[in-house]
Amino acid sequence: MSFIVAVMLLTVTTAVACALPGTFLVLRGQSMLVDGLSHAVLPGIVIGAIISGSAHSPLMTIIATLCGLVVVIGADKLKRTGLLTGDANQGVIFPALFALGVLLLSTSLAGVHICANTVLVGDLNLMALETEHLVWAGLDFGPRMMWVLIGVVALNAAFMVVTYRVLQSATFDRDFAKVSGMPVKIVDITFMILVALTVVTAFNVAGAILVIALMVVPAATAVLFSRSLISVIVNSLVIAVVSGLTGFLVAWYADVPTTPMMAFVDGFIFCAVMVAEVFYRKAIRAGRSRGAEEKSAEMSQFLAVTRDTAKKIDVGDLRA
Repeated sequence: MSFIVAVMLLTVTTAVACALPGTFLVLRGQSMLVDGLSHAVLPGIVIGAIISGSAHSPLMTIIATLCGLVVVIGADKLKRTGLLTGDANQGVIFPALFALGVLLLSTSLAGVHICANTVLVGDLNLMALETEHLVWAGLDFGPRMMWVLIGVVALNAAFMVVTYRVLQSATFDRDFAKVSGMPVKIVDITFMILVALTVVTAFNVAGAILVIALMVVPAATAVLFSRSLISVIVNSLVIAVVSGLTGFLVAWYADVPTTPMMAFVDGFIFCAVMVAEVFYRKAIRAGRSRGAEEKSAEMSQFLAVTRDTAKKIDVGDLRA
């Protein structure tokens, strides 16, 4: 498999893997949870890499996912104590864990290669080059990381299909979902596990910073013009794929980093859609206003004609 094809496939799988859970994070108002998770999993990634001796081992993924999940649950418990207000728990815990991960990265990983730049913004091209390719019967089926991400996409998609009704109810009316006896708590925990798993698997490609954009921006863009939950999901996937491929092609010809360009294209599409939506809504309101004015003018004309006709009628003739 050629390098360009490998990078394009890795781009698409990363974009789709991040966009699927990102849809419900945006609709639930939990977008910044991705920011917290991307910071919280770094110590787990480093510790997992130290134990397994590799930055791409399944053990590292499991340890980092569990670390992120434990930290998110712990932060939620801390918030429930009332000792911290608002989202101060995220501001206290997650940056401290990210700093711990950076310290571990700089002091304990002499034998394990994890680039500090990759930690921040990822390196999609490096993943396509360095990770082992899946070869079967003499055929190259692409980087193993791509197949790991395909597995994550399958898990996310299967979870959403199976729990769609509960996710929908819990997203838009959580109290109704609880009263109806839906397993909201179980679904929430499973969803958080999948979000943490997605962040960890996309970490090498997107880094701790840009994974936020890949998860949040496509869904936030789709929400601007979509009219149903299904359309939000589909549109966010389309936007994620288009922005990913566009970002890669622009980065390839401009000789700039791929993942930052993907995030930039995501942001550009969001701004363009937002501006278009603003003008569209203004045009709709203006059209409705003109329609109301025309109806008002027609009614006034009708009443005037009615009054003129009434004046011309001979009252005597009516009595006869």
